[in-house]
Amino acid sequence: MAPSSESVKLDFITLDVFTDTRFLGNPLAVVFIPASQRSRVSQETKQRIAREFNLSETVFLHTLDREPDTSTATREMIIFTIDEELPFAGHPTIGSAYLVLHHLGWGHVDTLLTKAGPIRIAGSGSSVRATIPHAVHIHQQTLGDVVRIGGSAAGAIVKKALSDDPAISAAELAAPVVSIVKGMTFVLVRLPSLEHLAKVTTAKGLDFSQVDGLLLDKGEWEKSFISRYYYVLTEAEASGDEPQQKWVIRTRMVETGSEDPATGSAACTLASYLTIRSGKPPVESARFKIIQGVEMGRQSEIVVDVTARVEEETGEVGVKEIFLGGTAVVVMNGTTATVEKVGALKSRRNAIWTTITTIPTTITTILDQHSIDATHSPICFAHVLSGEVPEEPVVSRKTGTVFEKRLILKYIEENGKEPGTDDELDPEDLLPLKSSRLVRPRPPTFTSLPSLLKAFQDEWDAIVLESYNTREQLARTREELATALYQHDAAVRVIARLTKERDEAREALSKVTVTPTAAGNGGSDAMAVDNLTLSQELQDHVDELQQQLTKGRKKRPVPSEWATSDYVAALESTASTELSISQTSTLTIQSEHAVIGSLDGKVDVYSLEANKVERSLDIGEPVTATAWVENKVFTATSKGTVKAYVSGEEKTSFHAHAGPVTGLSVHPGGRIVASTGVDKSFVFYDIETLAVVSHVYTDTALTACAFHPDGHLFAAGTQSGDIKVFETKTGTLAATFSLGPAVELLVFSENGFWFAAAGKGQPAVTIFDLRKSGQAAQVKELQTGDVQSLSWDFTGQYLATAGSSGITVQQYLKSSKAWSEPLRTAAPAVAIQWGPKAKSLVAVTKEGTVSVLKATE
Repeated sequence: MAPSSESVKLDFITLDVFTDTRFLGNPLAVVFIPASQRSRVSQETKQRIAREFNLSETVFLHTLDREPDTSTATREMIIFTIDEELPFAGHPTIGSAYLVLHHLGWGHVDTLLTKAGPIRIAGSGSSVRATIPHAVHIHQQTLGDVVRIGGSAAGAIVKKALSDDPAISAAELAAPVVSIVKGMTFVLVRLPSLEHLAKVTTAKGLDFSQVDGLLLDKGEWEKSFISRYYYVLTEAEASGDEPQQKWVIRTRMVETGSEDPATGSAACTLASYLTIRSGKPPVESARFKIIQGVEMGRQSEIVVDVTARVEEETGEVGVKEIFLGGTAVVVMNGTTATVEKVGALKSRRNAIWTTITTIPTTITTILDQHSIDATHSPICFAHVLSGEVPEEPVVSRKTGTVFEKRLILKYIEENGKEPGTDDELDPEDLLPLKSSRLVRPRPPTFTSLPSLLKAFQDEWDAIVLESYNTREQLARTREELATALYQHDAAVRVIARLTKERDEAREALSKVTVTPTAAGNGGSDAMAVDNLTLSQELQDHVDELQQQLTKGRKKRPVPSEWATSDYVAALESTASTELSISQTSTLTIQSEHAVIGSLDGKVDVYSLEANKVERSLDIGEPVTATAWVENKVFTATSKGTVKAYVSGEEKTSFHAHAGPVTGLSVHPGGRIVASTGVDKSFVFYDIETLAVVSHVYTDTALTACAFHPDGHLFAAGTQSGDIKVFETKTGTLAATFSLGPAVELLVFSENGFWFAAAGKGQPAVTIFDLRKSGQAAQVKELQTGDVQSLSWDFTGQYLATAGSSGITVQQYLKSSKAWSEPLRTAAPAVAIQWGPKAKSLVAVTKEGTVSVLKATE
């Protein structure tokens, strides 16, 4: 069926703002309202559309009838959240500017008109830049002041919304409250580290409407949107001899049960505040690169430039200009269904007005006939449309008809005339009616005793039914609680008994004396004892190898044929093959072949040269780690088994772990393979004899492992967030480094003194220096996004990362002692390894697709 001629359909486009990658950044919907349709789309309709999109903001862009119309360079934009209209917001401004200048190509438009004022816009390459209206104001009070002087009720509201972490809650109470414009305010909470930033939660919401009368300065600043904005200063550096100061900041805006991926207005507020309160002599301008949305998987990059000014009389630093910059990408477009049948509603309304106003006797006639003074008489005036008493009655000068002021003003706004007539009517033609008392008619349902008794009976029946349902629910809840308490008590008793038996067994084993086996009993089984160390032969092997490799590393140059940074930057997928496995978990490369394991219990041997699977192994258990030494392939499983395969045939199977095996690592001498497990132990295996040669227990579950490139140290990541470094020969703990979250990945650099580690669920990789201790050992944190795999090349200058957000290569230039990022792709992967001479990367997706990245000639 064709749509009605009275229907209003509006085109829209959605974008992701502050990113050039779809499904990252902050989503935005832009709805186009042509000039011919403007009067037909009310504010209420705009609010309903914004609520339907359910995004943080929705823009309504008013266009001309013949676009692109170059007669004017200004376009008006209205910004709505799902709850209210905003005078200004950053990401809608940048998204609309990108849409106008780049997607629509309206290069003649240089101004967007908002409720906060006109905004100048300009495009540069793929990004846009907007001059932000501002009236920066720092309020006198903080949340801490509200707690101290706001009374018990306000203090309780604030305390309930504070973080459970003491450092974060202290920062929230002391945070400054800053407005960028009237009606847009942020509490700027500075946190000491990215670890604290990751702990901020959406569960701690604060309804500022309950405390804004105490928090904001009185007068014109008193009514405002307010939210908390958390930030960490990760880097601040001067740019050579230039007067501009550069800042790099990680932020989160978390409030009332939700998180915003990118907040341009908050970024401008923070940049303005840091410029004003930096405590340093003012520079000509400062640039702020603000990264937001990392924790929610929608990384956004916001650029804010602030030009400072100094008051001549007071010497105070102020803000002269603010420029907000970023880019965007179009995601989808479409058309809304019928918004309103405005014409039909108006026709029906006019018909009703005409019918009602045919009553010949007007209020003026009644007043004249009865000589009633409307100012003082106790008369009940009825509204001609609803028949009810108006709360704010007004009377028309022209006809004497009584109206509800709210309704008649809305009717005049849309029609310009009096209901039921063709006479024009202005708001000035309406006279207010006043009465000393207002007599309201009683509802019909309460004018008789039977009606009252029926109402009481219905209310009583509802209360009794609700009470019965509540008692039933309480009984069920008590039964479930009793069952849960019984099960918990039984579990506690079982755990206590097992813990006691374990401690007794370990104490007994520690007292056992192992004597040499008689010659005639050489075939008897050996007893496995805690903390079994390497034999003297293997210890000598470890010492000799360390001396050899350490001496050679100091003199080892970067091979001339090794890949350059330009070559690495040009890497792209040149081959892609579907494997026979799914749920990929591991990847190991030797020469031109790769071993790829999966949680479905299978392993594929893949030829990098032929780009095909040459052999598949059925392990029978979920594979958690793989290793390859010469012609032997080792696999570890979630059931605690380590298996060795030669030419596709299983040679031996070890069951040294009492739980899932979490990692495998090969000693640089090629003689030893190590495994770690959640049973708090690590095991060394002799590759030549295929026997267990060392078994060491620790005090926590182990999650990852790696041998030092010289072989004399063995590192293991823990569930408690520490990296423990042991001596390979004896298993003695040599050093401990703290990461924070549970360690998921661990890999040593070939330079001999660095290693990289990543925590579970963290968007960064931390570089540690073995030569330092404590916090000083954390020499660099690389913001790579989600990390599920790490691989360092042979020269120690390239670190490859892979995860759900894509693949990156981080490079350390020894000459400049600086890090750079020559490569970043959006292709997700769960495992990655360097190919020969760092001229290729091999990546595998979770679904079982292997890709080879090379630079095309």
